[in-house]
Amino acid sequence: MDAGPLPQVGIGMVIGLLEMLEDVRGREDIFKLAGSLSMELDDIGPVIEAAKVLGFIETTNGDITLTGLGSQLLNAGINKRKDIVAGRLQQLPVFKEVLELINSRRGRQVRREQVISRFARRMSDEDAELLFKTLVDWGRYAGIIGYDTKGEVLYLDEEE
Repeated sequence: MDAGPLPQVGIGMVIGLLEMLEDVRGREDIFKLAGSLSMELDDIGPVIEAAKVLGFIETTNGDITLTGLGSQLLNAGINKRKDIVAGRLQQLPVFKEVLELINSRRGRQVRREQVISRFARRMSDEDAELLFKTLVDWGRYAGIIGYDTKGEVLYLDEEE
């Protein structure tokens, strides 16, 4: 599997983590942070990983540090936040792959099961389902992709 897929967490949880970090001046011990969020390390792990994959935090020796991009995200309005997340997502291999897949199709749409079966070649069916769900959540938040739940079709979100 390429540079880890996106951890299965919502964007809201990542932003919550960044806000907690900002409250403690941008740096905190992972165990303390888990404690103050009343979360187990197993639960906070994926949130930390997602924030890291997106470049909003760095981890060193058990400490989490807010990056410049993470601060920028927190200080941005909702539209700018979406732009920042969109920019980061478009650099992730798994997201690029889905965008290329959508772009390669006539009508720029791809069916849910096509994406999942592609992921399922590299991971369990269950993980493929979760990854799909996460990609849809994040892609929708960032305004990059849309998803028609009735037709189970993923498409490019081109509202501009």
